[in-house]
Parts: sequence; structure tokens; C-alpha cells
Amino acid sequence: MNVCDKCFADLEIKQFIVSTSKVQGKCDCCGEDGHTVDVNEILDFFTEFITIFKYDNIGGRPLVEIIQEDWSIFSSIDAGTKFLSSSDVLTSLASVKAVSLPSSKFDPMIPVTYVDEISESVLSWYNLKDDLKWERRFLTDIEEMTGINWNSILKISAKIDSKNLLFRARINQNGQVSPFSKENMGKPEKYFATAGRANPQGIPYLYLSKALETTLYEARATFLDNISIGTFRIKDNIELTLVDFTQKFSPFTQEGQIISFTKEKLIKDAISKDLSRPLRRYDSELEYIPTQFICEFIRFNIEADGIQFNSSLQRDGVNVVLFDQSNIECVDVEVHQITEVKIKSSRVL
Repeated sequence: MNVCDKCFADLEIKQFIVSTSKVQGKCDCCGEDGHTVDVNEILDFFTEFITIFKYDNIGGRPLVEIIQEDWSIFSSIDAGTKFLSSSDVLTSLASVKAVSLPSSKFDPMIPVTYVDEISESVLSWYNLKDDLKWERRFLTDIEEMTGINWNSILKISAKIDSKNLLFRARINQNGQVSPFSKENMGKPEKYFATAGRANPQGIPYLYLSKALETTLYEARATFLDNISIGTFRIKDNIELTLVDFTQKFSPFTQEGQIISFTKEKLIKDAISKDLSRPLRRYDSELEYIPTQFICEFIRFNIEADGIQFNSSLQRDGVNVVLFDQSNIECVDVEVHQITEVKIKSSRVL
């Protein structure tokens, strides 16, 4: 079977197919025209990767779903199902002892979980959350409790400078049409700082977004609200360091280290989801304590200037939190009015 680069979202595989393909033709997997290679040429990518999973017919998820949801390797679930269903792939992956299934039963829908070493490591984040919320809030030794090298997981992985404009929104009150002053677009005074997903009460951080539209969603703006939008610019000759929770990880760059890489990746993903999750009106502020703890660890142990993470309120939106605003300045403030709001729902039950 021939497969093409369009079947995959993972950049490592896409680039390998494009660089090694000798012809362009119709793909047997997706039916599209593109750079194609024989499926056997890319099986080596999967033989180590598949060892992070084990068969679990009780609590497992379908193999193709867990691969796509956690790793985004294929261009779609359908492409992943067709690829994993090919006879060459079935024979190759069924021989991997970690999955422990005979080839006659191996298919993309077999229920799997991560191997115990990985699952137990990721569980440590959830145990830490419970400990911070309900047991020890101020005297928790994060590394002793979890056995995880947090300095490795939460290392500085992004930088921004004066070329990167950032935005913050404040809702105007009582029909106010004039914008807030530039001085009032920064973080609140510590005496008025409420708890947020990154900052504890009384310790304000500056919450920003990388796109103007994202900050409108983050401000929870509604129809006909007037919004002051501040544009921020990092001061000249200054580079700010961030721990990046938006990174996309390819498992195919970690030859021989797939277990440790997966543990770090999944823990960081779990923290990222908690950072992105907005506090709902019936939630307790206790839900923010674990991410506040992580941000304080990043601020003082990693010594980063802030973090960036995905917005849960706008697809592809990215938020930035800076611990100190002295190296950034508001250069402009404009008033925008919300003229349209679209709401979609999905049936729960």
C-alpha cells in the first residue's frame, strides 16, 4: 500500500515522506494525489512508539483515538483508521509485545492504555492537585511527592521580544465610550487582585493574548459591550522567556527515550488543560490552586518571565501571562463594540 504526506499531521512523518518520495501519485489510503511512499518505509516510526501502549479491555480507549487525541499524528481519525488497518501495518504492530495481541485480533479499535510507568507518572499530577487543594498548600515538596524532575518538564521553551504585539481587554462599565488610559490597562493593584488560573489572590500577573480577537473571548464580552483593547509592546532590546504550554510534540524525534518523553509530554498536556480551563460560575477557586502553584514554581525555580497556553474560549487562540510588567508597555488603547455574538451547543444527554 502507498501512503502520502497528506495522510499525516505529524511534521516528522510528512517531511520524511516528501524527502524520500520518488513519485507523486494517488494515495491508497486517502485517495488524494501527493508525495507517496510504500507503507513499509515508515513502519519504523511506529515500532518504538507503539510500545508506550498496552492492551486494556476494561479502561482502555481505541488505539486510533488515543493516538489522534493525544498526539495528532494523522490528518484525521479516518486516515488513521485506514493506515492502521493495512495488512502491512497490522502485521508489524501486532508483533510488538507491549500490545500482546495476536495479529488476527489486532485492529485500530483495540482498547489500550499507556503502560504502567507512564500512567503512574501522569497520575502524580492529579495526586499533587489533590494534595495542594486538600492537604498541604504551602509546604508541599513537589519533587519529593511526585518523583518527577519538574525542572525538565517546565523548562523555558519560548521567547518573545519587541516584534511581538500582545493585547489585553477591559470591559467598559455603564456605557462608557472613552477608552481606559494606558496606565489602567496593566495588571491590577495587588490589593484588588483576585485569584486567577495563574496568580494567587493579592499577587497580580498581567494576562495578555497574542491576537486581539482572542482577548475579546477571554474578557467574556457580550452583545453591545464596549471594550477597551490595549496593545502592548515589549521594550526595546529586551527578550522575555516563557514556559510554553502550546507546543506540539512529535514522538518520532525521541529515539530510545520514548517512555520518558511521553511522561513529560502527557504531564505538560494535563497542566495545559487546567491552565486553559476557565472557572465556571459554580466552580470553587480551589480549582485554581494547582496551576497557581505551578506558575509560582516557574517564576521562582525556573526563573522564566511568564507562560503561554492555549485559549479554551477561542480555537487556536494563545494567551500569555507575564509575572512582571516592568519590561512591557501599553502603546495604544482603542474602544471596540461587540456587534455580533454566536453561540453553539452540543447535546450532552
